[in-house]
Amino acid sequence: MLEVLTESLADVIKTIPILFVVYIVISWMETRMDSVTRIVTSTEPVGPIIGALIGAIPQCGFSVGCSALYCRGFLAPATLIAVYLSTSDEAIPVLLAGGSSWQTVFFLIAIKIVIAIAAGYVFYFLWFRKKWNPDEWPDDEIDMEEVNAGCSCCNGQTLLGAALTRTVNTTVFLVVTMLVLNTIIYLISEETLASILLSGSVFQPVLCALIGLIPGCAVSVLLTELLTAGTISLGSAIAGLSAGAGFGFVLLVREAPNRKIAAQIIGCTYVAAVIAGMLVDWII
Repeated sequence: MLEVLTESLADVIKTIPILFVVYIVISWMETRMDSVTRIVTSTEPVGPIIGALIGAIPQCGFSVGCSALYCRGFLAPATLIAVYLSTSDEAIPVLLAGGSSWQTVFFLIAIKIVIAIAAGYVFYFLWFRKKWNPDEWPDDEIDMEEVNAGCSCCNGQTLLGAALTRTVNTTVFLVVTMLVLNTIIYLISEETLASILLSGSVFQPVLCALIGLIPGCAVSVLLTELLTAGTISLGSAIAGLSAGAGFGFVLLVREAPNRKIAAQIIGCTYVAAVIAGMLVDWII
């Protein structure tokens, strides 16, 4: 157990400088979040493309901001689904900090963007095109500062302060996650853990996508750690990361004027994530 502890701490300590640099960049992006998020209010037919590109920015604030825009009638359901599917939360910084190459990271981002655009247009033409009427939505102005305060752990801080806060929070969670995973592996063996997570099964993306639906950025960290440990497949990780939308689902369920359509949006996101994960495992 002492070896488990020291290995977990050593692995995380090496990631801290990289995480800090990455979070400085992300915190700078967040200072432009209000204007960037509102780009997705552009022409509806190209919404899934814009939404997928916006969602690919590695932090959960955009999924929350786009959920708020949808709840006020500025965003079509298919565009919101594209945002959710391309969102990766903390996965990108953790992959970079964990030693993954830029090629691997860009490959993951590219796959998720393609999935988001394809699914967005499928749902736009086959399901939501005639169901969305923005004239029925509330017309009160969105307070983006209030929206962002609900999901940001560093709201109101300086750029360096925000980066430091997120680095500390992610580091703490990484330590806990690594300790838990390594302890479980130590106690029950890698084979047993792989069996629990349906390793080698075509249904593993189904389970991982369910995990991805859990609100919060921490889930993306967990899925990324499981991927780098070889416990889940690339397709399963993509399914989990695509199904996850940080706190976007929470705001959607709480604020959406039509809860039935909100449930359909979440359901479509989950189905698209599972199918995409299965396809990736089958192709790759």
